[in-house]
Amino acid sequence: MIARPLVIAAALLVSTGTAFAADTTKRLGKFGEWESFAYTEGSAKVCYLAATAGKVTGGEKGKPTTTYLIVTHRPGAKGMDEVSINGVYGFRKESKVELQVGAMKHSLFTKGDRAWADDAKADKAIVASLQKGKEATLRANPAKGADIAAAFPLSGFSDALSAADKACGVKR
Repeated sequence: MIARPLVIAAALLVSTGTAFAADTTKRLGKFGEWESFAYTEGSAKVCYLAATAGKVTGGEKGKPTTTYLIVTHRPGAKGMDEVSINGVYGFRKESKVELQVGAMKHSLFTKGDRAWADDAKADKAIVASLQKGKEATLRANPAKGADIAAAFPLSGFSDALSAADKACGVKR
């Protein structure tokens, strides 16, 4: 049986198009519902934290509805706090994903099975709300099936972010 962290690492690496095997990814730790990882892409270090939605409803009957919430640092490309959603079911073309944390609602654009914030300013606002929140909820239109609703517990988010920050030299 493959350990859950390696499954998450492998799934996320495949979903980002990275040609590395899961064994090149170093697990930085598990913090509540969140896990942090680091790997090297070329000569640049990449760090990320991720959680799998605890509750998911909707989608196409009988098909996977696994949904990940991911925050990535790419210091070599000067990218920090890039927020993305990976819905293995794929999102409806040109749809938006709504991510709500407390009273804050954030809109992410979609392409294939991924969704991203519009810019670095939006990423930072989402990360700030994730640090303060207890749960993030997602609403999305899948490529097929009923609308998706997913919930991500935020217990451990701040500690997982700190571990990724430390591994990639991010100063807050």
